[in-house]
Amino acid sequence: MFGIRDVHYAFCCVALVSEITIRFLSNLAQKSIVAYSEFT
Repeated sequence: MFGIRDVHYAFCCVALVSEITIRFLSNLAQKSIVAYSEFT
């Protein structure tokens, strides 16, 4: 059975990973847009 602390820790990990993923994807999208605009 999970404790409150375990749930809180798991939630923090998920939030951190999702934030990193969102930043990485948005950064990747910006680079691809810049590369595409330079290419055309």
